[in-house]
Amino acid sequence: MPVHVINNSFYNLHLRARECFSDAFINVAKRTTLLFLSFFTLTNLSGQAWASSVNQGVSVFSTYPSQNLVKSCHLQQELTFTESVHADKASLCLEDAISPESFIEELSKSGEFSNLLPYGEGNDYELLIANVGVAPGEHEGDAKQFAEFTLQWRGIEIDSKAFDSKVIKNDSSSQDSHYAKSEAHLLVYRWLEHVKQARLFTSQFLFQALEASNYDVALEVPDTIGEFTKLDTQLFSDPFSGAITRYTHPDFEDALVDVTVYPFLSQLALEESVLLPKQLENDLQKASATAELQQLTLSQVNPASHYTVNSVVSGWRLGLSATSEVSPTIFATTYVFKQQDKIVKVSTTFPSDFSDTIVNQLIVQIKVPQESEMMKKVRLLLLESQR
Repeated sequence: MPVHVINNSFYNLHLRARECFSDAFINVAKRTTLLFLSFFTLTNLSGQAWASSVNQGVSVFSTYPSQNLVKSCHLQQELTFTESVHADKASLCLEDAISPESFIEELSKSGEFSNLLPYGEGNDYELLIANVGVAPGEHEGDAKQFAEFTLQWRGIEIDSKAFDSKVIKNDSSSQDSHYAKSEAHLLVYRWLEHVKQARLFTSQFLFQALEASNYDVALEVPDTIGEFTKLDTQLFSDPFSGAITRYTHPDFEDALVDVTVYPFLSQLALEESVLLPKQLENDLQKASATAELQQLTLSQVNPASHYTVNSVVSGWRLGLSATSEVSPTIFATTYVFKQQDKIVKVSTTFPSDFSDTIVNQLIVQIKVPQESEMMKKVRLLLLESQR
């Protein structure tokens, strides 16, 4: 059954953001320890090779064609067919002239998707496919088929592209099902070429389509801090998670500093004394759950409290340690600061005795992007929902 395309609205986006925000960073990870992953979600920035080019989960649905698609079909079919053909114009632009299952089969066979979910709910990405054209076996060699591929992220349309195809002429022994698959194959192939050229499933495309902050251009972080060197800066797959920068030490593999910058889901006027402790509460809850699972004893070396860098810059700090009878003590310290509409979270894998100096030098060199158009819309919706 076809489904209606969801309207381009940020309402659904901000609701999903509320649900997913606390778990936004738990996708990929470095090896240090599972405890660190739960504390600060230290991420693998070295890059990985994937068998599929689209690694996100993608749900696929059949949908109704847009007016533009139907209009394009009628215009081009009228140019192709003359009155001498006596073609029934109503039969030239039928909805689902190619079965939705044919498109899904071709998408699956392409090998481009690691997690394709036909008619399934729950994925951030949804691909809606509409098609119109002549029925299989009619007007062979003359008619065209038309397909429209609409990509959504959490209900927001981020790309839509239509393609047409000349009918592949079949011999007398060909079956209608083979004809439909041939057309679906060509249309899917053309869309996949568009996917690669436009880089539809990259974080860069998503951030730009949603008008999120441009971290690649507007985020400023130092290349070095003490003996630590910047490894890389990468965008998360979720605009609400922002970007992460990792610093490594030349002599100690497990000595890491991560700087995560992301927008907070509150009004700009919210006091830091309310906003910042909430960020640390999430880390503490995750750390407690992971420590219990791994049978570790978790201690708050530095309970969450106000932290002063200088007379101008201040934030909050949380220092944790985890011990067991069979492994060395694990330390982790995190700091959170507010800049414009962003949280700057600095996470380290060592105690505050060592990290305070590094963080004090680091935070004064960081400049974050201004409030994005995406967050302006989200905050407006949050404000309206409170009235």
